[in-house]
Amino acid sequence: MSGINPCRRLHWNRERGEKGGSDHEACISLSLHHSWPAALECAPRHGVTLSLDQFDIVASPNEGFVRQNLTIFYKERLGLYPYYERGGIAVNGGLPQLASLTQHYEKMPEGVQKYIREPDAKGLAVIDWEEWRPLWIRNWDSKDIYRNKSRELVAKKNPNWTPEQVGRVAQQEFELSARKFMLETLKLAKNLRPNQLWGFYLFPDCYNHDYRNGLENYTGRCPAVEMARNDQLNWLWMECTAFFPSIYMGSVLASTNYGRLFVRNRVKEAMRLASVGDGLARPVFVYTRPNYISQMTLLSETDLVSTIGESVALGAAGVIFWGDSSYGSSTASCSKLNGYLQGPLGRYLLNVSTAAEQCSQTMCKSHGRCLRRVSDTDVYLHLSPSTHTITSQGGQLKVTGAPGQAELAVFRTHFQCQCYRGYREVKRVTQTPTLIVFGALDTNLGAQSHKNLIQLPHHFVLKLEGARHACYMDKPREFHQGLIDFLSKLK
Repeated sequence: MSGINPCRRLHWNRERGEKGGSDHEACISLSLHHSWPAALECAPRHGVTLSLDQFDIVASPNEGFVRQNLTIFYKERLGLYPYYERGGIAVNGGLPQLASLTQHYEKMPEGVQKYIREPDAKGLAVIDWEEWRPLWIRNWDSKDIYRNKSRELVAKKNPNWTPEQVGRVAQQEFELSARKFMLETLKLAKNLRPNQLWGFYLFPDCYNHDYRNGLENYTGRCPAVEMARNDQLNWLWMECTAFFPSIYMGSVLASTNYGRLFVRNRVKEAMRLASVGDGLARPVFVYTRPNYISQMTLLSETDLVSTIGESVALGAAGVIFWGDSSYGSSTASCSKLNGYLQGPLGRYLLNVSTAAEQCSQTMCKSHGRCLRRVSDTDVYLHLSPSTHTITSQGGQLKVTGAPGQAELAVFRTHFQCQCYRGYREVKRVTQTPTLIVFGALDTNLGAQSHKNLIQLPHHFVLKLEGARHACYMDKPREFHQGLIDFLSKLK
């Protein structure tokens, strides 16, 4: 494989069809790709053009940018999302149970049309609603206002109720309304722009941030109670067409195995939930940063492996790099970031995306992505330096080489193929031989049923003459002889 294109472009193959009604589902076929929504500030402000060759999507969350392959809908951009501003000021009713779904529906097409102009446009559509969570128990800290206001609403209607009665009904009303609001939003959004992959920012989460209490006993595992709560959201996972969890790394985890465990378990949980329901798994796009949380320190090479490498090895479909305007705050910060893009980050992205593509070609015939057979092993989709070389040519990174037998062996030993949603490989179906036994005098079966049973392909049918039931007690000799004949035919 010589002169591999460093840009891993999206390969869209969307077949229109409903679940269960077509051989193909409405979904995409894509290779690993990277996007950078916050990298457009350096050139106009400081004259520094960032080297973004490794990114398939470069998008901005700013108001004036439309027609992008990655579209982010903040709370004021999609319909009439209910929430409370600071100071307890209600917007659009404040609570989901006080929001008008009718008015929300009427408003939604305006926002969708503004940011995704073409009805058939393909891309990622992320709904960024962070004010409240659909599960009552998860509205802690600053989000507790949604529980308090819900209790106030119920207590006002039922002044004689006990606090326990009020709390129970308030939770029911909030969760039912939140569920309906999110579900109906997704359904309408998918109807308006069916070729987009729709999901919610930070969903799913597994709340494995207990490293903040110390690293001594930190395992990175998602708490069992949070995984159970995620299971309560199966209604949401089945309606989404993509997941957008985050793997932002705190500085306390820098260059440690704990950081790897933190990311691993978050991606594992997303992949678990991506398989909920019928059909193939939904694609998972992880949000990450080139720096540690609350710092401008860039990720070490160890942590590039722990974030990007870990996510790709677990089967993530793509990586979304996120950041705020601080990246473009000065010429120095832009130059530092550009050096990182041309150096460690750019080289690693090219390395891992090329290896992922080669594994897909080897294991999936380019119709799926590779993921670890054993999720908790430290094996990665990396190019071997003995067979590949990454060089900079004219300011662009390029990779040359072809996988050797050792690399192919790693693919086959440690990775398996997960087909893309929408792809169905045609395979020869091997029927498992089955012995069907029924009594000729069984009154529960009519003559036509007897005929249908006898004509079943790939099956051995034993009709017990004079028997009312397919029971060995009724005709033991005939039953046992038929079983022996069946077993001998299998041999």
